Amino acid sequence: MKVNISVIIPVYNAEDTIERAVNSITIHEYEPLEVILVDDGSTDNSGNLCDCLASQDDRIKVVHKENGGVSSARNAGLDVAAGEYVMFLDADDAVRFDTLQMMYRRGFDMILGGFAKLCEMSVVESYKPSAKIEYRDVNEVANFLDRTITRKHSYLLNSACFKLFRLSIIRDNGIRFDEELRYGEDKMFVFTFLSYVNKVLTVPDIVYDYILQPESLSSDLTSDRHLSQLFLLLERYRPVLDGLKSRFPSSIRLAELYHVDFIGRYVCRILTVFARGKSSLMTESNISTLYSYMSEDNRLGLFSLRPGQIVNILLYKIGKPSFTMAFYRFTSMMSR
Repeated sequence: MKVNISVIIPVYNAEDTIERAVNSITIHEYEPLEVILVDDGSTDNSGNLCDCLASQDDRIKVVHKENGGVSSARNAGLDVAAGEYVMFLDADDAVRFDTLQMMYRRGFDMILGGFAKLCEMSVVESYKPSAKIEYRDVNEVANFLDRTITRKHSYLLNSACFKLFRLSIIRDNGIRFDEELRYGEDKMFVFTFLSYVNKVLTVPDIVYDYILQPESLSSDLTSDRHLSQLFLLLERYRPVLDGLKSRFPSSIRLAELYHVDFIGRYVCRILTVFARGKSSLMTESNISTLYSYMSEDNRLGLFSLRPGQIVNILLYKIGKPSFTMAFYRFTSMMSR
């Protein structure tokens, strides 16, 4: 049977939510479909539940593997997917009814819908494309980027979910989820994929629900583990962003991302943690690396980012990592 859509669901210790996620797909009674459950070395009953669900619906297949993280699980799903398009669904989330029928349109490289974040089944926030629009060449995809990337964020592009991706583009270009990244890996996958697309369709509907768990409402963004991931993300993000800008040179918002996202969101986040004196990663070498990124931002000025970054930018303008370290250590001691 020809498969139109492969839905890949990484599963790790998700025995309380996996059935809901799968049912949100299979309830559609959409026949040219396969659901790929990738049991990523679960230590609870998730693996057995996956096998049970597969025994009840021949559209479901299961892959069991050693634990390797969500990127590894998604890549394992991509290895066996048979659909014309792939969609990614997390095991604690859900796809809205009629999503597959509404989104599937032949001839497009990527189809993009919207998402909502739910806490105790109430919508906390949501984002969706403004209209149903067909972008059918490179210049029009540049317009798509300008419509989708806001002045400060690219919410609709940061996640690999609520989208259909043409599988042949993924395979022909060796696109994979970066298994070393634990932060920003979705963005890197989407942005890399966009480097190869010619046709995009946007659907102005919420198609995906992020169902927030209590532990997901807060996360440690100041730990050395997180900062190490940010340094790795910066290393991987730069060439991907350069490739996108080369492919879509007319996109104004894409050209702004280095300033507002790469520098304003990630580099300045690291500097802010350093300024609080809470990281063993605050070294002259690491500050020099951040300053080298900042030196390539021709829009960077004292007042070009949010006011809280003025001191960090002023220190960069002075240009001596050793002085910056001494200043951060002094201010962190004074604030205790």
